[in-house]
Parts: sequence; structure tokens; C-alpha cells
Amino acid sequence: MKITFLYFSFLSLLFCSCTTDREIITKTDTIIIDPNSELIYYWNFNLDLAEVTEVPPNYSSSNTLVAKITYPGIGGIMDIDSDGYVTNARNNDPAENLLKVRNPSNTKNLVLDLPTTGYNKIVLQFATARSNNGANIQNYTYTIDGTNYTNTGLIKTAHNPKADLTPPLPDVDLVTLDFSSIPAVNNNPNFKVKIEFAGDAATGITGNNRFDNITLVGVPATLVVVDPNLYLFQYWNFNNLPAGEITSPILPDASLITANTANITYIGTGGILDPVTPGNALNAQNGDAEGFGLRTRNPSNAKELLIKTSSIGYKNIILKFATAKSSAAGASTQNYSYSLDGTTFITTGLAVTTFSPNIEPIYDIVTLDFSKIIGANNNPNFTVKISFSGPETFNTTGNNRFDNFTLQGNKL
Repeated sequence: MKITFLYFSFLSLLFCSCTTDREIITKTDTIIIDPNSELIYYWNFNLDLAEVTEVPPNYSSSNTLVAKITYPGIGGIMDIDSDGYVTNARNNDPAENLLKVRNPSNTKNLVLDLPTTGYNKIVLQFATARSNNGANIQNYTYTIDGTNYTNTGLIKTAHNPKADLTPPLPDVDLVTLDFSSIPAVNNNPNFKVKIEFAGDAATGITGNNRFDNITLVGVPATLVVVDPNLYLFQYWNFNNLPAGEITSPILPDASLITANTANITYIGTGGILDPVTPGNALNAQNGDAEGFGLRTRNPSNAKELLIKTSSIGYKNIILKFATAKSSAAGASTQNYSYSLDGTTFITTGLAVTTFSPNIEPIYDIVTLDFSKIIGANNNPNFTVKISFSGPETFNTTGNNRFDNFTLQGNKL
């Protein structure tokens, strides 16, 4: 399902995922990623350990964009191995596994097929290192026709990865390849990046180069920015929800916050939380499909929907979401409160504290404005609670429905 992100970025995250409006410093250059970028592809390689010939992304913003990583040529193998990195990871992904391209690598290339259809201002990032005997030079080129490679317009065309000597806290670099000023890369189904390996070590029969947390971000071509100072820093569209009852916290589909703790849970005693189809397009970002929505089932009188939404780096917070109820059996009233410490909930300063949802398919957008509540700014513990009331909440049928939660704010 498509979960494009903003303004992210999440993301990145995205939400990008998700991608951030931050100054990203590599070993050799400084790149500022457009704050309206979103996550297009993401590889974290947290897969089974095995030799591989082709690796699809762990996340793609669209099922119609086919990205992959291959290692063509004659020489060493490509495999998934342990001792991954956290550098450039999204959604608090753990440092589990990574990709190794093994020597001899001087006659092989790592090729990233990265269709950018629908996106502009493209930026590629990845964590990289090498083993003691791994190739000590990586050379970067790209193609816009799928065949002929060049480095024209690239600020960074090569990198010398450091030896990864001390897992799980290795000496690892974040490489950023900025294609945002190369128009031919935009909206290009044939875009690929090639990494060639050089240096004396590349001819060896032992040693490898290592890659983890590869992200490609870009600005949606259809994006219209209403307020250039307002950023979408957390975004849930629920289009990737698993089937059946949801018991684990739901992470944002995209986020601008790298050290992210945001999640949605349904706590208490009573009904379950699960996906509903169709969702709704109200408040969806960047033309996202209605996909799935989120359903809070009755009995809901003793249940609460918690939106834990770290606002680190942002102020003047505004939460929006689309909501409805399944039928007359669904809870008739939603009650809103918030917490600044993650534990104690209040309504002080909140203009909207209740809402009575319409029956699906009539959805409404609820806006909770925290812009005058200073404590909500730059707060890792900021949490919003939705509780349910009315005689319907004791029912064993009926539910409330939610879609497209967005957290927006001004960057500090």
C-alpha cells in the first residue's frame, strides 16, 4: 500500500517512512534535505541470514515502483549477515543485520534500481563500513536511461569506508548522495545508482564492504505546500496495518524525528483494535489512497486510544485525524485529553475536548490545537488520549474508526 510522506519526509520516514528537515553532515560534505521530502524506499536488511542475488526494499512508498539491489559481475558474493548498524535507521529499527558485498569486488558493482516516478529532489543515504580486508574505495555513478552511467552533478563521487572493527558499536559512516539539483533524476523510472569498488584490497579473496539502512527520499511531484513553515513531523495513514487484531504499538508510517518513540495503542479492558477497509481519504497526505483505517471496537467504555507523539524539535503542535463510527452501535462520544509527562492527562487549554462522530461513510476531520499549550512543544512524552463514552460503549458490537493522523508544527 502506498504510504507516501509529506512533508517528511513520516518522512521518514517518511514520513517518509521517515526524512528530516535537518542538516545532515557526512565525513566530507553538508546536505540539507528538503523538509517536504518523504521516504520512497528503505532497506534495513533485517532479514534471514543468507546469500542473495537480489534484495527488494523492506519498505516502498508504492507497489508500482519496483526497486531492488543487485551485485552483478564476476567475483565475490552478496549476502545478509549479522552485526548491523543503527546509523540512518528509521522507526527505531534495531541494529540487526546488514548487507555484505564480498571480495573479489573489483570486477563487480553494487547496483541500486531506484525508480523515482512521482518524486523530485532525490537524496540517497546509507550507512557503510568495511572489514579489515574490504575494498577501501567506493566510487559512485548514476544512470538516467538505465544503461549509461555518469557522475555529472554529484558533489560526492567517492568514499573511503572505515574498517568496522568493534561491533556492535562500529566505526561507520553516513554517506549522502544528493541528486536534488539534477533535474534528469526527477520522476525517472530508469534511475539507478552504481557503487564500484577499487583499491588493492578489492582484488582479495577475503574481505567485504558493508551497507545498512539505505534510504531514498524525495519530494512528491504533486505536493502543494500551504505553509512553508509548517512541517508534518508524524504521520499515520494505516495503509500497512497487518490483518487481524493489533496488539503491538502502531508506529508512524512516516516521521521527521530520527530518535522516534511515537506510537498508537488501545489500552484497557474490552474490545480489540484492528484494521478496517476501506479507510478514508480525508486528511491523507500527498494523494495517499484511502487504504486501511484503524478500528476501535466495543466494548470501549474501559478502553483508551493513546497517541504517543514525540514532538522533539517542533512547537505549535496541531493534531488532525479523520473519524467516523460504524453504526448507531458505535460509541457516540469521543473525549480528548493530553499528557505532558506521559502519565497524567488533562484538558487545560484545549478548545475541543469532545466530538460525536457521524456514521460511516460520513467522516469528519477533528483538529486538536495545542499551539497555545507551551508544554506540548519539544516534548518526548507528549501524548494524546481518546476515550469513549455513551451507552453504546458497553455494546459487544459497533466501533469507532480513525484514519490519517497528522502531527504538524513549526521547527524550533
